[in-house]
Amino acid sequence: MQALTADDAFLTTRLCGRVEQVFSRAVNLFIPETQQLLTLLSEGCDNAPNSCRLALTQCDTLFRPGEQVQFSDSGIAVGEDKWIDTSSCQRWLAPKWALTAEQFQQIPWQRWSETLHQQLQENETLFLYRGDNVFYQEIARVLQQRRQDLYQALVQQYNVENAVAEFIGLGIGLTPSADDYLVGLGVILFIRGHPAEKYREVFLSALSRARKNTTLLSAVTLEAAFQQRYREHIGRFITRLITESEKLTIQHITDIKNIGSSSGCDMLFGMADACALSHWSGGNYVNQDSC
Repeated sequence: MQALTADDAFLTTRLCGRVEQVFSRAVNLFIPETQQLLTLLSEGCDNAPNSCRLALTQCDTLFRPGEQVQFSDSGIAVGEDKWIDTSSCQRWLAPKWALTAEQFQQIPWQRWSETLHQQLQENETLFLYRGDNVFYQEIARVLQQRRQDLYQALVQQYNVENAVAEFIGLGIGLTPSADDYLVGLGVILFIRGHPAEKYREVFLSALSRARKNTTLLSAVTLEAAFQQRYREHIGRFITRLITESEKLTIQHITDIKNIGSSSGCDMLFGMADACALSHWSGGNYVNQDSC
């Protein structure tokens, strides 16, 4: 089968591994030597860090967990009967974003915070769960409490690392809700030139401390996000937000909502809070400058 697009991290791998998890549109490959996960995606998916899109519509009919994987210069051998040709694979380069002070002030942060929150329904994210399941009710309660703790820590610029570390891993699934929220938060706050960019190393330090509390896939995703490496749909949102925020559409939001079963919605919840923090940061700095 043919590899269509992949990023540098995927294309430069020359190690052995195994198929770890198989889903309908994605396959996770575990590389023991580096304790890293790489992902094969179906052609309908958007590009993502540490990933390769294949000329394939379904993955779960071909791949099986436990199959051995061998990377080489021209392709990837999977199991005893599959070969992925990477010789003509196009290299996907994620854009690098930066904000000027003028651009930061021109973005309607509060409006976008409200818009993102309005696009999220109770059944789409555990943060907003209102159902009868007692287990989910308790998770939702703790998620909201830890979210508020982190928000206040960022506003007060105090104890941020502990607030992040205590948040990591909270939730269920391969990428827990709290982790997806942190990805969304970092999408906005760690744009180069943002006032909160200074917390990038603090978030990375918190991840190092709390890595054992979450899954390998989620830790890898968080690390990439904190370093401004995101999925293609998220990149399109950020590019439009910075350059032409008035042309952002509901479709840009929907593309993110459709990531995973609920991961995209949790990310949007974090992005909404990051927009609110950005609005507060902008006003705060303006007030300081006028004193």
